[in-house]
Amino acid sequence: MYSSQPKFSFIFHSQYSHDSNNRLPYGDDELLGFLKLMHKRHYFDNTIFILMSDHGARYSSLRKTYQGKLEERLPFISIRMPLKFQENYPHLMSNLRLNSYRLTTPFDLHETFEHLFEFHSNDPYQSKTNRSYSLFQLIPENRTCSQADIEQHWCACLHWNDISINDPLIEKFGQLAVDYLNDFVSDYKNECAKLRLFEIIKANQFEPNERLLKFIGSSDKDGRVPYFRNNTLRTSTKAKYYQIQFETIPGHGQFELTAEYNPLNDTFFIGKQRLSRMNKYGYASACIAYKRPEFREICYCSNLLNRTQKSNPFLVNSVIKNKKKLIKNKKTVANSTSFHR
Repeated sequence: MYSSQPKFSFIFHSQYSHDSNNRLPYGDDELLGFLKLMHKRHYFDNTIFILMSDHGARYSSLRKTYQGKLEERLPFISIRMPLKFQENYPHLMSNLRLNSYRLTTPFDLHETFEHLFEFHSNDPYQSKTNRSYSLFQLIPENRTCSQADIEQHWCACLHWNDISINDPLIEKFGQLAVDYLNDFVSDYKNECAKLRLFEIIKANQFEPNERLLKFIGSSDKDGRVPYFRNNTLRTSTKAKYYQIQFETIPGHGQFELTAEYNPLNDTFFIGKQRLSRMNKYGYASACIAYKRPEFREICYCSNLLNRTQKSNPFLVNSVIKNKKKLIKNKKTVANSTSFHR
């Protein structure tokens, strides 16, 4: 239909995969049939075809694993260019393929579209922002999350060390995190129940990469040859980054939060942009879902308290105490068995 008319189509599908990966195979035949149709009718001959996701597993049990953490931060993307384009511009295709092994973001895809609008210009393409490259340009191999404007929380290139959830600083972080959640929805505190810390599940501290700390820039114009400082940077008095996974009640919402910690004044900098909801919130926030959609992953509607035993404060305290007692007993057993090794 309208074969001579240029078209742009954006199709978003989430029913099969949003809450679990288990139903994804149901979409295989539909996708295969669509690709066969595009090929049979030669639509691919003059079509740029992009298949991508906006994120990986977010609310399933997989999200609690390291693999799940990476999937949330590294969404899939695949790009197919028409065969004539591949034949006429082999150097651009070479860059595109090499970039599949480099750090890229959706902003680079947007920059690629900008590049296509100026594709026949005689002047070399210049990126419109400092945070993005066209995928037809060769992205520097040593590109960092900071250079791509990726927050620490979402960066998959960092190394995190496991630390004890009983560290006093982590316990303080956990309580401040819950205080932040309650403060964030405070405008609707009558509709959203006050959250309490149920447990800290996991804690990590960011370990700076020595080469990343020493990196100054590139010593060549193409950004392919990194240039490093000779001296080691001192970071003991600078900001540190901590990440925790924690659970709140009522509702048993599970969250992952990254925060910057300043040891000089013993303060944490906590922001919504560094927060991930790890399990499904479903209808728990239905009371404010349309009024304040930004509250959905945090708010547990107060009207649900009448339908659950968790509304009893004595029961809540009992559950928390039993949980802590269980953790303490596990540690005691672990310490006692270690003497027999």
